[in-house]
Amino acid sequence: MINNTKTLHDEKIKSLADKYVSEGFHVLIKPKTDELPFYLDNYQPDIIATKNNSGLVIEVRTSFSRISVERLQALAEQVSTHPGWRFLLVTLEDIEAKSLPGTYEQLPSWQELTNRFVQAHKLIENDEVEPAFLFMWSIFEGALRKRAIDVSIPIERFPVIGLLRHLYSLGELSISQFDLALVCFEIRNPLAHGYIERLNLQVSHDFDNLVRELLKEWVNESEIKKIAAILMKRLTKDYQTFNEIVASELGDIDKETKGKILLSIKTRLQQEGLENQFNDLQHLIDESFDSSIVESNNQQLKTNQIVESAYQSPDIDLINDSFIGMWSDRQDLADSTAWVRGVRENQWSKSHD
Repeated sequence: MINNTKTLHDEKIKSLADKYVSEGFHVLIKPKTDELPFYLDNYQPDIIATKNNSGLVIEVRTSFSRISVERLQALAEQVSTHPGWRFLLVTLEDIEAKSLPGTYEQLPSWQELTNRFVQAHKLIENDEVEPAFLFMWSIFEGALRKRAIDVSIPIERFPVIGLLRHLYSLGELSISQFDLALVCFEIRNPLAHGYIERLNLQVSHDFDNLVRELLKEWVNESEIKKIAAILMKRLTKDYQTFNEIVASELGDIDKETKGKILLSIKTRLQQEGLENQFNDLQHLIDESFDSSIVESNNQQLKTNQIVESAYQSPDIDLINDSFIGMWSDRQDLADSTAWVRGVRENQWSKSHD
């Protein structure tokens, strides 16, 4: 079984490499450290593909299960700090696409997704619920894949269930959003395959609201990142120049949005090790956010502290309490993190194909 998996893995690498070569890319398979375009710690990609002024760092897996997406997200963010470069995760279970991974984006733009949402919403208003639901699902799935790309989570080619689970586990979807998405997925499947599925009108409206909510949040963040990227290109080591750029380009933008743009710039500066060149950036960020927001955050912190102290009791001797250590003989819990991960993966693998 192990040999078969390795064979499939190697065949996929060779097949991909050949396709990139046919598209005019210069390709390296299993490049050595001194062949890498930039430092990647101790990481060795399966493929490096370069063409003109762009490049792809590619990892190939036979399955999307048992993948540490958090580690790969950090790697993808590191790669994205180099202009023209992108990290790609390719698995044998990826959705089918006509183009090579990373060559021609087939996803609609955020503006196109927004326009489609307006059209789907009109179908719901006209009581054309079934076509509206399927149309809305395509918009939802497209938004999930675009969001994954925007936040450097290299799962945009995963089957939708894997896509949903990872976006939820990484905090891009709340538990209520994730639960609703699973309900809608169970409705979408038979409907898409021609079966009669009685649609709950409330679920349709809830789904409509979910897609509206996510589009509003993610489109806004995408625009903020675009503005931040433009400003980053204009930055110089002269802080006065930076100050002038902020004043001229962000002067008419509301304070909170300006703060989010500056936070995005700060994150990028941290990734590139340049934050110390702009020591007063945090001061500009603090100035951008309304004092009411800061006060709200402080008040929430005080509330959390009050709630936490309410559950503290000095009369309880936790060290000698029989509750502590009651599972000390459970060998399977020696590594609690691994145990939780194993239970989660086992349950998830049973939930859906």
